[in-house]
Amino acid sequence: MSFLILSIFISISSFVIDLQKDNTPPWARLEEKIRKENDSRANFTWDQYAKLLTVLSDKKFIVLPINEMRNRFDSSAVVVGMRHDIDVHPFKALEMADMEKKFGIRATYYVLPTAEYYGTIVNSCIERNPEMGALYLELYKKGVEIGIHNDLITMMIQYNCDPLTVNREELDYFQYLGIPIYGTASHGSELTKSLGIANFMIFSDFAISDTLSHNGHIYRIGQYSLKQYGYKYEAYHIKYNKYLSEAGGAWKDPKGFDGILEQLRSSKPGDRIEILTHPDWWGKKAETK
Repeated sequence: MSFLILSIFISISSFVIDLQKDNTPPWARLEEKIRKENDSRANFTWDQYAKLLTVLSDKKFIVLPINEMRNRFDSSAVVVGMRHDIDVHPFKALEMADMEKKFGIRATYYVLPTAEYYGTIVNSCIERNPEMGALYLELYKKGVEIGIHNDLITMMIQYNCDPLTVNREELDYFQYLGIPIYGTASHGSELTKSLGIANFMIFSDFAISDTLSHNGHIYRIGQYSLKQYGYKYEAYHIKYNKYLSEAGGAWKDPKGFDGILEQLRSSKPGDRIEILTHPDWWGKKAETK
């Protein structure tokens, strides 16, 4: 057993023991910090999420994690791929997954290697927060799919990481945890937005050029395919005819959340819908009258 595998095994095992002794999760301190910094960002209540799940519980819908949805075609039903990008708040992701489980709905959660909760990048390598391995396992045990929220271009430019190498290390990490990774979803980082590109352009499948420039430096992109990076799919590049998202904290519909529910209710058999939410935007305190 390699030192890396042994270290991960010891860390995760100790966290499980701690949970059994006093029921305090190993990530409690980090959760307190993240919640203090980010809970106030929420725009939507859990009651609203329950309404969304109630609509999706209608028998006309087949709701699946993205890896299953991408290969499921059914002309007699509305096939929905449920996706969550965890930009900031994995602790709300646990709450979200618990709600979905009560409704019999499974989704995909994409974890972000450049996020505060994930760890820090030092000398072009990710130093992961060790307590988070237990959280990823807890999330996975709820029946979800876990994927990688790809921020490789940011990591290459901002942290001088080799994208192929650092990505392989992350896939190895989840393999050691016993969590299979099938797919990835591009993260809209501030850096890539400023460059007018998307992180999925790191893959030759989607690159529109083989280089990009930033601050006088030239960076190579599109050198390796999605498959060579170890993925079966990219979430923005699966087949769907409707895409519903609250990226940025607002639903992309003139009527907002109510409009999204209307779109779902009016959807027809044969439709393929990808729904993207971010746990960061959920859990707002309901207003009291």
